[in-house]
Amino acid sequence: MSDFVICARSVKGKQFGSEPAPSTYLVIEGDAAPKPGGSQVVTRTAWAKQLQGAARSAGSKQESHVLVFVHGYNNDQTVVMQRHRRLRDDLAAVNFPGVVVSFDWPSGNVGAFYLEDLSDANRSAIQLVSDGIMLLASLQQPDCKVYVHLLAHSMGAYVTREGFTAADDADDLTGQTWRLSQAMLIAPDISSRSLRDEDPRSDGLYRNCARLTCYSNRHDNVLGISNVKRAGVAPRAGRVGLPDSVPAHAVNVDCSSYYETIPAGQAIIGSPEHSWHIGDPVFTQDMVDNMLGIDRDVRPTRDPLGANRYTLKRPV
Repeated sequence: MSDFVICARSVKGKQFGSEPAPSTYLVIEGDAAPKPGGSQVVTRTAWAKQLQGAARSAGSKQESHVLVFVHGYNNDQTVVMQRHRRLRDDLAAVNFPGVVVSFDWPSGNVGAFYLEDLSDANRSAIQLVSDGIMLLASLQQPDCKVYVHLLAHSMGAYVTREGFTAADDADDLTGQTWRLSQAMLIAPDISSRSLRDEDPRSDGLYRNCARLTCYSNRHDNVLGISNVKRAGVAPRAGRVGLPDSVPAHAVNVDCSSYYETIPAGQAIIGSPEHSWHIGDPVFTQDMVDNMLGIDRDVRPTRDPLGANRYTLKRPV
């Protein structure tokens, strides 16, 4: 089985490093680690062609799906690939008609380097759009619709928001066709207020997706630490949820109560309260229902709280 990765990391010797660099397109076979040389590295054109073939094989003659995963801070490539492959396997197990692509921006593996990762995220953000989403949008064929979705974890939500803003402002990208179907933010490490309808920081994100879903969890103490590093003045969307003033296509799913029901022995990659989503069967079902366009009000994984506000629940 092939893993498709867009790597925005520098090359250090025979390995990828943790500094920003131009994008490298990788097709990784088996359980191999990403390498900057050899057969894994392919041209942009060859990568897109192989990905298109894999998406068509997983989907139908009429449509297929591509999910772009954007990891968070303090993630080295070992963790990135663990999450990528768990996500890939969980989606395959429920017959998701598509493939997973990881956008691997240059995050390190030392938690104390939060601000350095934030700077690297900002420098790499536009590559998510110019080298990833725009390329995937170009795979559309008259006889086969390709739906492009995005799943952003933690600081990956910041990469996404800044990438969409930068792409909107870039003269050389103006007029190019690119748009997401579903944008899903899990434990997003961005301020809740930055997602207000009237806040220009999220204009590009809202304008270029059919729906945005934020999965929040009041028990997420990792985002509490993030608040401390930001002087404690900006509560994170992944902890408190979306603000009151959001566009009509923005949805918040409060996972606080559901998180308390997760079995103690459930395998989680990373801090449980911050990283439980990937590998969780209920979240996986809700995510797939999102991508397949199941009406938000008839999901077995949700209870309504109000207009575009839900709680995640375990299906009966």
